[in-house]
Amino acid sequence: MKADIAKFLENGAASDEVKRDDPPELAVRPPVLCAGCPHRASFYAVKQAMKGKKTIYCGDIGCYTLGNAHPLDMTDTCLCMGAGINMAQGVNRMEPDTKAFAFVGDSTFFASGITGTINAYYNQADMTLVVLDNSTTAMTGHQPHPGTGHTLMGDVVDKVSIEKILRAIGLTTVETVDPLDFDKAVETVKRVADEPGVKAIIFKSPCIVKFKPKSGQSHIDPDKCIGCKRCINELGCPALIFKDGKASIDETLCTGCTLCEQICPVQAISGGGHNE
Repeated sequence: MKADIAKFLENGAASDEVKRDDPPELAVRPPVLCAGCPHRASFYAVKQAMKGKKTIYCGDIGCYTLGNAHPLDMTDTCLCMGAGINMAQGVNRMEPDTKAFAFVGDSTFFASGITGTINAYYNQADMTLVVLDNSTTAMTGHQPHPGTGHTLMGDVVDKVSIEKILRAIGLTTVETVDPLDFDKAVETVKRVADEPGVKAIIFKSPCIVKFKPKSGQSHIDPDKCIGCKRCINELGCPALIFKDGKASIDETLCTGCTLCEQICPVQAISGGGHNE
């Protein structure tokens, strides 16, 4: 057997006439939030609510760092875990006319976001903390954290409440909203952002990878679609594609989150949402 392997290697190395097919080119796929990811809805709600206002969006480390990509463009800074909160309060000191937002995931909030929030509150910063609570540590393997209600060993325990922590620090404005309820999410951001001091919005919706939805998929009525591409150009969802002059949905990716349905100007998209 050793002789056969040696002969194979020798022939392969010595022969210049061995032709191998060129490997196919890799598909062009930029880093992107998953189809149905609630973070997309959170970013888009804040973006729409703050349209036309001088605003900075301080990001953090997590899969939501992908909010920096086109078309969301919602991550102006990203340094290290918890730094977004500290940067937002620093910008407020240097440019008081700038609305400062700090985005942090639920897992990162427990790991390194609490201290920055305390500092911001104690030093009377004017900023909006946005906690993107998808009930897991999605970026690094879906490990549990103190807000999930179970330990790494599988024990069921009492959850640590992010809202109670924020109120214990001293925040008086802490609102929890489902980002996939688009109109309510936008209204909440507008109202909370105008309040003085440190205030918080908790966008709470489960990670689409870990918690598979029992929902119908969205579909597009080609007779109603006007080909405006708003759903594609503004959301950047990988399930949305443009074909034959109309928007279309990849059924292998769509989770039925309904975000595209809620922003379509001609109500050409329907069918998503939870089945009873």
